[in-house]
Amino acid sequence: MKGVGEPPPPLAVGPHHCYIVCREAAARVRSHISPGPYRSLRELSLAGSVDPDIWCPPTFVGNSGIECSNGVSGFALLYSLICLPNLFSSRKRKRLPSDRMPDLPATPSKGKLRAAALAARDKLSGRQRTAAAAALAARGLPVEITAGTVVAGYSPIRNEIDPAPLMQSLALRGARLALPAVPARGKSLAFRAWSPQDRLMLGPLGIPEPSPAAAELVPDIILVPLAAFDRLGHRIGYGAGHYDHTLAHLRKSKPVTTIGLAFAAQEIEAIPALQHDVALDYVLTETKLFDFRGS
Repeated sequence: MKGVGEPPPPLAVGPHHCYIVCREAAARVRSHISPGPYRSLRELSLAGSVDPDIWCPPTFVGNSGIECSNGVSGFALLYSLICLPNLFSSRKRKRLPSDRMPDLPATPSKGKLRAAALAARDKLSGRQRTAAAAALAARGLPVEITAGTVVAGYSPIRNEIDPAPLMQSLALRGARLALPAVPARGKSLAFRAWSPQDRLMLGPLGIPEPSPAAAELVPDIILVPLAAFDRLGHRIGYGAGHYDHTLAHLRKSKPVTTIGLAFAAQEIEAIPALQHDVALDYVLTETKLFDFRGS
């Protein structure tokens, strides 16, 4: 006959035997757990002793009637805590496709795309820039120009393609020319009348623009400078949003055709467009005309 303090014989650790022992452990534990509600929040949340001589797991709720680990019930509980994890960890888990997300290609930010396009533009020589501006003038615009058609251009900065030769050729065909006056950030542009003989003054941002005394015109066609473009008509500017605000404002009262002017080197594969970004109708480069009206 076994003594009171004698430990039980070693148990087999096979899955079937472990299942039987775990059931016995659960039954014995349930018989020692109080059926009533827990006594305090500390019993539910804190690790430690429910009784000064008996340690219980953090989420244990019940009385202190569980025997120590050298007793029958205590050993069954201890064995179940050790056996169950070993049982399940011994089986090989199949990796599900959802265990690991596939590596997705990183989408470059507008800032990185802008920097890459501007770097490509800056590599062009002075001779290439002059030839490209002349090519735009020779190609002309893809829309009809009649007497009085208001065409707004821009004063080139940061190595932008120069629209002056094109605008001069449009003036010879009867177009009225205008240049933008740049207001504060996030505000719509104002377009003031301009002719190639007029002197310009520096605006608040250091960009040449017509005098405030010049007549303000509402353009029918806007020649839009840009840092980069893609084949869906999306454009990257310099981040101030002037043209997006302006087009949204002007198109509330009349249709306005937008034509981006750029070097062919400024084309990129795709631009992440946002809801407020306004797509262009055309982009004109020294080598090709892009028509986005059906996009």
